[in-house]
This record gives sequence, C-alpha cells and structure tokens, in this order.
Amino acid sequence: MTNRIKKTFENLQLNDKKGIILYLTTGIPNNETTAELALELFNSGADIIELGIPFSDPLADGVTIQQSSQKALEKGVNIDTCFDVCKMIRNKNDNNPIVLMGYFNPILQYGLDEFISKAKSCGVDGIIVPDLPLEESLILLEKCSSNDINLIYLIAPTTSTERIKEICKNGDGFLYCVSVAGITGARATLSAEGINLVKEVKQYSTVPVALGFGISTKIHLAEVNKHADAGIIGSALVNIISNSDENTVVQNATDFLKELQ
Repeated sequence: MTNRIKKTFENLQLNDKKGIILYLTTGIPNNETTAELALELFNSGADIIELGIPFSDPLADGVTIQQSSQKALEKGVNIDTCFDVCKMIRNKNDNNPIVLMGYFNPILQYGLDEFISKAKSCGVDGIIVPDLPLEESLILLEKCSSNDINLIYLIAPTTSTERIKEICKNGDGFLYCVSVAGITGARATLSAEGINLVKEVKQYSTVPVALGFGISTKIHLAEVNKHADAGIIGSALVNIISNSDENTVVQNATDFLKELQ
C-alpha cells in the first residue's frame, strides 16, 4: 500500500489543492471523542490529523497545548492510549493519514522497536519529534523507513541554509516549517519569516512543505496556501476543543474547520 501521506499530497496536487493538517491532543476531552473528532474533521475537509502524545516537559508547545497535554496526563493518557485512539480511527477510516507528534524521551523509554512496530500495526503514517535533531535521529529514521512510516522533520526560521539542505536530503512525507522562532500558539498576524522560510525550503525539498505555528484564520491559511503545500493548525483548534463541552465539541470543531476553507 502506498504511504497515505504521499498519496494524499499526490491527490492534492492532481486537484490543484492545498492541504489542511490539524492537531489534536490525544484524550481531550476523552479518548472516544478524540477519535470521533478526527473522523468528523476528515469528513469535513482535513487532509492529515496529528495526534499529540502528551508530555510533561514540552519544548515547542505554547500555553494552549501545554494545558491540554497536562489535562490529558492527569487522565492517564500515554503512548498506548494514543495507539488505542489510532485503532479507533482506523476501524472507520483507512484512507487519511495519521501522524503522531511527541517528544523523544517517552518514545525512547517505550522502546524504539516496540514503538515503531505498534505504530505500524495501528496505521500510523508519520511521526514528528520536535526535540530530536537531525544528527541524533538517524537510528529512528532507519526504523521508520523500514516500516513505511515517515519521520517528519521541523525547520525553524533560524535554521541555516546548509542545515536546511541536509534536512531536505532526509525529508520524508513532508517537511514541517515553523513560522516563528518560538512556541506554538494562535496569533493575530501571520509571520513573514515563516513565508520566507517556506520559499527557501521549497528550493531544496523533494517532498511537500507545510507551515505551522500561529495559523488560526482563513486569511492566514489563504496566505500560507500561496507558498506552502499545506497549512498546519493546532492551538486555535485545541482552544475551541478545550472550551467546548462534550455535547458540542465535535460540532464546534467542524464548524471552525469549515470557516477556514
């Protein structure tokens, strides 16, 4: 089977469209609703869902995602929980890509071989590890590649051109460009340095390029779509989910997605 991430971007390109990648904190408001949110967001136009693995000491996450992750941890959400949610999604959707986003320490403690094996069996298509630099990622990259899972690298505005070239050589699935040298969080304006970064990365990348951090409105996404292959929305959606009750959360989330399109 062709990797779902590759197939998704090929279909987008064939239809002259850009992708929408959405982030969900696993277990918020609960495991079953996380799966339902993913399924309904796919049905409403999301192309890829990132499932966040909650971690107590995040490097890249702003207040919104930190708070949702802390609530998930208090509920007992862990890596196995994330795999369970993946299975729930895959039971009803075998087409759209699922990407796990988490920090390296829990993955390392879990065991790289076991983590990758279970990720594959649950239908995971990609993994994002924000605190794992290129030089220290090669063992995980090899294990991912041999299981047809994409290890997706982040590139920041502070990344040198030479380092961008090196990351692009290893890029798989898509490259995650970070719009600001900082943490996640919905912002009023879209960073010009993020757009400039996408333009530079596109010169060297053979895989699609997505832009995230700070994208929260239809205007932001329209500007991103002029340059990147996909926009990534996290904190703005997590905010809506965190501020909704369980009876309205799915509707509020899908309404937000529709407003972005």
